[in-house]
Amino acid sequence: MSEDQPKITTLGRFVDRVSQIRKEWGIDEQKELWFRGEGEKHERSILRPALYRPPKGGRAMREIAQLLNIECELYHEFQRCGAQLLGEKMQIEDQDWDWYFLMRHHDAPTRLLDWSDGAMIALHFALNSKTKDALRDPRAKEHCKPRVYVLGPDRLKDCLNRCSEDNRLAKERWGKYVEKHPSFKYSEDNEDEWEFAYLPADKEEREELPIPPLPLVLDFPHITRRVAAQRSRFVVFGEDPFWLGQEYGKQDSIKIVEIDPDPENITKMRIELRECGVTESVIFPDLDGLGRELKQVWEDRK
Repeated sequence: MSEDQPKITTLGRFVDRVSQIRKEWGIDEQKELWFRGEGEKHERSILRPALYRPPKGGRAMREIAQLLNIECELYHEFQRCGAQLLGEKMQIEDQDWDWYFLMRHHDAPTRLLDWSDGAMIALHFALNSKTKDALRDPRAKEHCKPRVYVLGPDRLKDCLNRCSEDNRLAKERWGKYVEKHPSFKYSEDNEDEWEFAYLPADKEEREELPIPPLPLVLDFPHITRRVAAQRSRFVVFGEDPFWLGQEYGKQDSIKIVEIDPDPENITKMRIELRECGVTESVIFPDLDGLGRELKQVWEDRK
């Protein structure tokens, strides 16, 4: 946070800061901003998806190829075991992607970095991890650094489109792959089918069709109530886990700004969010969400 910016101590100041960012960027009010809430658990892995975050205890992250192998195994296991647990029938033809989105929404590690087009939802995720007892501990406050990232998705898309050589190679590899696999459903009219190269794949498949290095901004339907409630947006990472974080650190690159809520006022802002109807049972519209919401009330009142 810049020194000339007021501390984000209330919900009103947070909303004012979002409006100021939109004005500074010159973004039309009809266009979306995307938001992502992160807490202190992301300190070593800002703007990186779960699959690419280093393990706890200071241990080194595995090699990318090993992580991709593990992701592929988890992806197939999620599909195999998840079919009988799925409470809502998916009616989307693109079920390969649907299962991948569902993995992320149910906390399985993937290369998907989730955003929301709702600022309050992102703020909820940034503030939600700390209990009232933990916030009373001075040592906990010292390490409690909630943040909300604000992203201009159109600027990100433009930046990725300028990497034309990477995109050209990815599409070229996709075309050769389809030629070798004539049974694969393919339409020359659909320019986006090469995006299937980003889906989890085993070692043999990746040797034939490598996962592209750069991220991809995805548009997809709200396939479940939870996805809709969180107003979810996704960026799927390729084989480079650091790209977005590195671009964030560059001047005059993609538009990402960090808003830092004041740790001293987390409890107050959580109450304000609850009063505005942004609660666990709204963001997670199921019994688990309701249970977590009541647990938070208990933590604040006990």
